[in-house]
Amino acid sequence: MSAVEETIEATLDSNGQVRLAHPSRLPPGPVRVTIRPSATPAARRGLAEILRAIAADQRARGFPGRSADEVETEPDDDAERDREFDAARGGTAAGGP
Repeated sequence: MSAVEETIEATLDSNGQVRLAHPSRLPPGPVRVTIRPSATPAARRGLAEILRAIAADQRARGFPGRSADEVETEPDDDAERDREFDAARGGTAAGGP
């Protein structure tokens, strides 16, 4: 029993070519193709846009954030942890000999 009709997910390239997700099971020969969007692709946001959205949300909730000077002058809380890791590795820094 052969298939008379088949629906295959595909991608339409910018040059107009259709790339099928998998080969068709129909026999070779003329076919009729109807193209319609399967779903609206979600727009991808860049990192800067995401960070701006987070900052705006925090400001809206009353969180003032920290200035660049505050960030620069804060103590390095990771320094002690890094020393502990180095000691556990036998005093050799990561990527060392």
